[in-house]
Amino acid sequence: MQKQPSIFEVVSKFNTEESCAAHFEKIRWPNGVRCVRCEGDRISRFTGQGKTGKDRRIYECMDCNYQFTVTVGSIFHDSHLPLMKWFVAIYLICSAKKGISAKQLQRELAIGSYKTAWYMAHRIRVAMQDDDALLSKLSGVLEVDESYIGGTRKGPRGRGAANKTPVVAIKERTSGKIRMKAVQNCSSSVLKNFIRKHAAPGSEIHTDEFSSYLWLDSSKFTHRAVNHGETYVRYEEDGKPVHTNGVENVWSLFKRGIVGVFHKVSAKYLPLYLNEFSFRFNNRDEFNMMDEVLKACF
Repeated sequence: MQKQPSIFEVVSKFNTEESCAAHFEKIRWPNGVRCVRCEGDRISRFTGQGKTGKDRRIYECMDCNYQFTVTVGSIFHDSHLPLMKWFVAIYLICSAKKGISAKQLQRELAIGSYKTAWYMAHRIRVAMQDDDALLSKLSGVLEVDESYIGGTRKGPRGRGAANKTPVVAIKERTSGKIRMKAVQNCSSSVLKNFIRKHAAPGSEIHTDEFSSYLWLDSSKFTHRAVNHGETYVRYEEDGKPVHTNGVENVWSLFKRGIVGVFHKVSAKYLPLYLNEFSFRFNNRDEFNMMDEVLKACF
């Protein structure tokens, strides 16, 4: 298996605006530059100055006379930060297993304000969002579990905790792919919609004995449940294990990121953090996860 590039290799490769723009151009238009307005392929190039006085590589469509740059319509559009800092920020977020805070991005990239670094990190998390229309359903043995994020630490924990945001996750055991979503509650109807959206018919669903999963017993799925009050792994008569340990490992990683890196995540921005952790988890075997993010930046 190929190793991920080191930060030294990334900084050496993308040490100028020209090298960053050229790399992003190849990713955005692998078959040659096309007009972002009319899709024409007759493009001329020239150099002009932007609002800050810096030189910019500008494209002009010979068919509709529209001028544009490689960053138009992407998360880099209208940003005064150099592409070099954007590229390194993407690398840092992709390589940090538990995430990286905006404050640390501000320090390491010499960004002027915390607000700018925070905004940059959230733009990258938006790019990490999976397109639901392109997602194939998970199949085989699937583990489903819910957790509760944020809120106060006092009082009951788990399903009885106050002011916490419920999050449900499903994990495909063979591939290790996951899907996570913040929901309003963990009622039977909410969990039913989530599972039906992401699980292929005929899949084997493993859950705990939470009552909101009882509908699975009479559904098109095969349902196996484990009583966590007695054990974490139950074995069927044929010796097959029934558990949700895989998806609970995902919760462990996500919560350690919140406690140790972000410290606090509001319900408003929680979906963006779920995007980040899901993307990084699902692409952990990719040789160059940074390029996978760049492909989703426009």
